[in-house]
Amino acid sequence: MANKIKGSNVMIYRHNPDLDEDYLFACMRNAELVFEVDEKITNSQSSAFWEESKPSISRWMINGDGLMVLDPTWNYLYMVTDLINRERFIAKFVIDNGTPAGLTIFQGTVFFKSFAISAPYGDIATYTVSMKGNGQPSLTGTVVTLSGTTIIAGTAISVVNIDATEGQTDFTISGGIGKTLLYASRGSQVISPVGSAGDFNSGITYNSVTGVATVYIPAVGDESFIFLLQ
Repeated sequence: MANKIKGSNVMIYRHNPDLDEDYLFACMRNAELVFEVDEKITNSQSSAFWEESKPSISRWMINGDGLMVLDPTWNYLYMVTDLINRERFIAKFVIDNGTPAGLTIFQGTVFFKSFAISAPYGDIATYTVSMKGNGQPSLTGTVVTLSGTTIIAGTAISVVNIDATEGQTDFTISGGIGKTLLYASRGSQVISPVGSAGDFNSGITYNSVTGVATVYIPAVGDESFIFLLQ
């Protein structure tokens, strides 16, 4: 049975090329990647009154909305500032596939086309944003980790897939000794990100000396775990 990809597995990041880090759009609730292609009519005398066309100008956009919070790295105030200053920046639309293929990332230069703040009475304030792509986006093997580290395509990344037993919490990763755990995801029919290695709140810790990853929520039988190491 094919795995379902939850909406929470899709994230939007703003890339900082100076620090080589990716900042998650704070409290983003919905994300949308849109591609459009204009058509050019190519009818001729031989068309026999049937319209013929070919693809013409292409464009792409990233849309989303989220909660109004003051995240210290990236929040709605930074978005408004970039819009006012007409900044162009690199955005990444990231999908966790929950497979050994790891993450799918659409990346390109964008600018803010619209930004709206909604403050309903008695409810949580939200923002809605639309970003217009500039030129052609790329689809690469770049990996984004939840810690904010960017691993560029072409570097040596090991992807390990392990099917867990009931109640399993420790995973011995073949070839993992001496490496750094970049990212992990888990799930049977619905894939959920686990997070990068860190303290208890990250959901997982990793011992590079023994090559053992420990998750804090025990696995169910045959649950699939994906580990990315470098």
